[in-house]
Amino acid sequence: MTSFSLSKLSKQVETSRLTGDARFSRVSTDTRNIGAGDLFVALIGPNFDGHEFIAQAQSQGACAALVSTEIDTDLPQWVVPDTRIALGQLAAVKRQSLDGQFIAVTGSSGKTTVKEMLQQVLAQAGQVEVTQGNLNNDIGVPLSLWAMHDNVDYRVLELGANHLGEIAYTSRMAQAHVAILNNAQEAHLAGFGGIGGVATAKGEIISGLGATGQVVLNYDDHYFAQWQQLAGDRRVWSFSLVDPKASVSANQIELSAKGSQFVLQVGGQSQPIMLHLLGQHNVANALAAAAAALALGLSLAQIARGLAQVRPYQGRLVSHQLSHNRCVIDDTYNANPGSVTAAISVLQQQPGERCFMLGDLGELGEQEVALHQRIGRQVADAGIEWFYGFGPLAQYAIASYRSHQGGFGKACENKENLTSCFEQLPKSNLSCLVKGSRSSHMEQVVEQLLNGGN
Repeated sequence: MTSFSLSKLSKQVETSRLTGDARFSRVSTDTRNIGAGDLFVALIGPNFDGHEFIAQAQSQGACAALVSTEIDTDLPQWVVPDTRIALGQLAAVKRQSLDGQFIAVTGSSGKTTVKEMLQQVLAQAGQVEVTQGNLNNDIGVPLSLWAMHDNVDYRVLELGANHLGEIAYTSRMAQAHVAILNNAQEAHLAGFGGIGGVATAKGEIISGLGATGQVVLNYDDHYFAQWQQLAGDRRVWSFSLVDPKASVSANQIELSAKGSQFVLQVGGQSQPIMLHLLGQHNVANALAAAAAALALGLSLAQIARGLAQVRPYQGRLVSHQLSHNRCVIDDTYNANPGSVTAAISVLQQQPGERCFMLGDLGELGEQEVALHQRIGRQVADAGIEWFYGFGPLAQYAIASYRSHQGGFGKACENKENLTSCFEQLPKSNLSCLVKGSRSSHMEQVVEQLLNGGN
């Protein structure tokens, strides 16, 4: 990794005072993962103040601290007006030192899956680095950039947001060569004021592209035309599950309980694809990844090889087989109404009887009750035989399910009740899918089911 000196960087970032000099190649905001020679950035949040951990950071090898308030320490301090803003400015400097092609991915659903797909696909053509975990906000993107190494061919950054302006900020920081806008769905509505605000926020990713940047857009999304207009004269690669007029499309889609097969169509060329991920929505994610790879010059054969190597990401439709043809499908990583619709479709395709366990969906604003009621109707319409909910909002989904002549529905008081309900279900030929927002911690239910469900 390229190293930087405080004295030189302080000339590029608004600085109040520098108490000493040091060289560093990594930054950290968390003393739990700080390493020797790192610059410690003392962020301030609603429930914490990083300045209180500077002594601990020093004891673990930090070479200096980026602070907004000077403290009593012999550790070199770089004093700035706002450490959060300075972190972003530092990331912009780091970005200028990095080689390779940058790909930025956003969307209400599927952005992490597309990122993981691209990691496998682009590895067919060179060295790849991607955002680790979900470090995709105005703090996570700078940390992702600072974690990157020299001499890498492709770098994939995930960009997320819970308010307008955040993706505009991180996309300018990323300066991607290719931007992927996967979709706009009803997620984080409380921060955006509605689905229109979500679409506007996702479209901000285009603002960080240069004039020669390329854009990958979902042709099937309601906001495609709006985003296409934002792209201006830039090259647009569209992808579609249903329309062959898109740059990249799929036909002969075959879905199963183990994955999917389809034919990737690009103009007059076609390529069979094997995908070890559940659901038609993951076919769409694969099309987005394929379009980005084509924009970067990869071949259809390279794309097929990479996609065939993709495996389910933790908490995203991971199927755990139990005895007697029973399985638990873990889709607990996160949830919004769109991803719940996709999960219901996956569960509907499973053999035998089906059970859906739902935790509350968060950040839906004034529409939260109506959207949970809609989920209940969708579960009933899909013919799911068993529906259990946990949380004050999930009960609206259960009530709606019952009123629409669903099967057996029950609102549970706690997660232990969900485990008890599972034990009363058929002992063979059963698929149970568990889903909820991050705040619902439904992965705890999956753990209980797997430990007691055999």
